[in-house]
Amino acid sequence: MVWLQKGSMDKEYIIFQENGLFGAKSQAGEVVIPPQYMEMYSFNCGLAMVRDTKYRYGYINKNNEFVIPLGKYSWCDPRFICGFARVIKSNPENRKDNLVDRKWGIIDTQDNVIVPFKYDNMWTLNEKYLFSIKAFIGDKEELINLYKLATNVILDGLTYICTYSVEAFKQMVNCERLSVKVMPNTGQLYFTYGANIGYASFKTIPKDPVVAIVVNSCGKIFPILIEKSDIGKTTLPIIWKTSEKSISRKYSHRTSFGDYEEENWSDPYGDEQAYYGGWSREDVESGLADAYEGDSDARWNND
Repeated sequence: MVWLQKGSMDKEYIIFQENGLFGAKSQAGEVVIPPQYMEMYSFNCGLAMVRDTKYRYGYINKNNEFVIPLGKYSWCDPRFICGFARVIKSNPENRKDNLVDRKWGIIDTQDNVIVPFKYDNMWTLNEKYLFSIKAFIGDKEELINLYKLATNVILDGLTYICTYSVEAFKQMVNCERLSVKVMPNTGQLYFTYGANIGYASFKTIPKDPVVAIVVNSCGKIFPILIEKSDIGKTTLPIIWKTSEKSISRKYSHRTSFGDYEEENWSDPYGDEQAYYGGWSREDVESGLADAYEGDSDARWNND
């Protein structure tokens, strides 16, 4: 099961001011981010909003590295709420009544645009109302449901709760196989176990796969299928499949982890559980897969 929790404000660092500039200290009083910002808010969801002397806004991580650069947006929410923040993008070249065109949108902690920049105003984000955020185009009101729009999982700021071997995880959830698949609307890799889903992060076929239960910087808890050597990494790559041709026949994603050790991963046609681009061997050989090539929506609706 995957659910969303509010990312609690990080109490590891204390924001302090010195000579008119803000920085951060550890609970022990050690300066971890020297005072250098005109404005700085507490870390939330792994990021802190800062403003420099030129009134440029951005978000930094705990290493004082800009995840969202200064000046990209003309205004930013002081804190992320459940991994989301409102931002404003200005277009100085587009003026109306001698005013700069400013549009509101919503981003996640990796600067993915969740809600496009088309709104003239937007209500404050509140955890209780993420399914019905009021936004306005002129006088026209719209309701935004972030639960429907935020389909990509963020693999950043990971904290590991526990880790299982594939066999131990299958026994715990009482299922016989883990099936690796591709989300039809986003192209992101994930796996299923029974009627539930988890995520996956590996660029090549894993030699020693494990399932870790993690919580990310947004407070979202979920299982993720990874290489054993990646345990403990706070950031993992998000693996995408952008087209049918992006997966070669040699490394087509095999959906069955039921008999993982016995399967011959180098041969996608080695047994009845072999898949190419999400198609079964029979579909590929019969030409059905080719008939739908390039039309992922039709393919997934046909499953």
